[in-house]
Amino acid sequence: MSQSKRAFLFPADDSDRSEAAFSWMLKTVYQDGDEIHIVHVVPRIKFQAAGYAVPSLNAPMNIDREAYDEVIHKAEEFIVRRFLSKFPQESHSTPIVHIIKSETDSASKGHIICEKAADLQSTMVCMGNHNRGAVAEFFMGSVSQYVVHHCKRPVLIVRGE
Repeated sequence: MSQSKRAFLFPADDSDRSEAAFSWMLKTVYQDGDEIHIVHVVPRIKFQAAGYAVPSLNAPMNIDREAYDEVIHKAEEFIVRRFLSKFPQESHSTPIVHIIKSETDSASKGHIICEKAADLQSTMVCMGNHNRGAVAEFFMGSVSQYVVHHCKRPVLIVRGE
């Protein structure tokens, strides 16, 4: 009897906690041949060249393409540096990277993660948390809390110190 391939979805951001959670997942859960999907959600807010965002749907047509390309380049760069560089070289699979444009709040990012997990029929969503505190979570929300409460696939939260 052959075992079906496991697919893990890992929501990633450019933080030490996210990187630590990914390393923990590789050491503890990952088995050679598993499929790893690294998902990074780029906020879609009114585009500003100095900020980290991409154009909203109603943005004027004179978008600064260089600044937009730089946002995507920075996301690709931290994904390679923090995550792909940690993946075992002897592995028989390569992580699949998804950079997705979305709205800016935690619920929107969480919704995208839940939908992606369902689309991929993920074995598990594995993600870190940020421990921002109750007041910050109340005002800013928590992507990990949203995913825990709304995802139809199993969710593993790797808690930081």
